[in-house]
Amino acid sequence: METAREKAISVIKDLPSDISLDEIIERLKFIDCVNKGIEDLENNNVVSHEESKKELKKWLE
Repeated sequence: METAREKAISVIKDLPSDISLDEIIERLKFIDCVNKGIEDLENNNVVSHEESKKELKKWLE
């Protein structure tokens, strides 16, 4: 299994050479969030649309 460090290096190697450090960090954060979302889906750690609507309704009261 690839470590977080190895994944980051792989992503960075594929980026353009003129990218800023801030853009690199943002790209890594984005990829990490997407991967965490995919992991949540695979583990069925999700909230239904109906549950989301109920929670949103509470917030808007």
